[in-house]
Amino acid sequence: MTTNLSWYHRVWSLCCSLKLAIVLATCATLMAVGGSVLMPANPQVFGPLDEMILKDWLMEIAAQSPALTWWVPIASLLVLLLGLNTLCCVIDWLVHIRARWRKSGEYLIHSGFFLIVCAFLWGNLIGYRAGGQPVFVGQAVELPPHGVVMVLEDVRPIAAAGGRVMEMSNTLALYHDDRLLKRVETRANHPLTWKGLVVIPADAGQVRMGGQLRTYSLMTINYDPGAGLALVGTIAMGVGVVVAMFSFYRKRSTGDHPDIE
Repeated sequence: MTTNLSWYHRVWSLCCSLKLAIVLATCATLMAVGGSVLMPANPQVFGPLDEMILKDWLMEIAAQSPALTWWVPIASLLVLLLGLNTLCCVIDWLVHIRARWRKSGEYLIHSGFFLIVCAFLWGNLIGYRAGGQPVFVGQAVELPPHGVVMVLEDVRPIAAAGGRVMEMSNTLALYHDDRLLKRVETRANHPLTWKGLVVIPADAGQVRMGGQLRTYSLMTINYDPGAGLALVGTIAMGVGVVVAMFSFYRKRSTGDHPDIE
């Protein structure tokens, strides 16, 4: 029984180890930095990352070029393991909170990071992203799984003082069962947002169809169900940084320093 408990404590100590966190973070960073060197020279492989969620990209694009993309799933796995490491640290802190309450800021940062990792996984497993999708003025586009319909009502140029067109403004409307949910003027840095859905106009143009000149807009449609969770994680990390900064001088005066285990 004592041997089993000793084995359990050794495994748990490893899962909560700061050394393990440093190794995982270092390996993930080196893997991402080294792999990113391949990206500029291979836009046909890595360019679709801006237009697809990671799950679809791994299955449809990365699987065809394993020699160039092998580092992406490894780096993702390392980040996932780092997230699990921070979760173990938080659980261990909660168990011993009376003895470690002064380190609340550090563990808020850990909790926030874990929430961001969960949000990333959630968004890349359940969400979707479609880039460069042409939508004509007056066209209705159904957006699953929301059960809503997006209509491009108008496209007009926004000109500078000298008359040069700076960008295009798009009037987008969302409907559900013919009921207007939202209408907004969208531009490059002013997207349509609704319950995790983000629609960004990328470009506009005209094409002749059936003897008529029709105006269209290229839309990037992104649905990320984990966006709210990522926001909570970001706030938790920010609060944790502030708390840790305020407690820093107190820790120094009492000689309280983290143990490297």
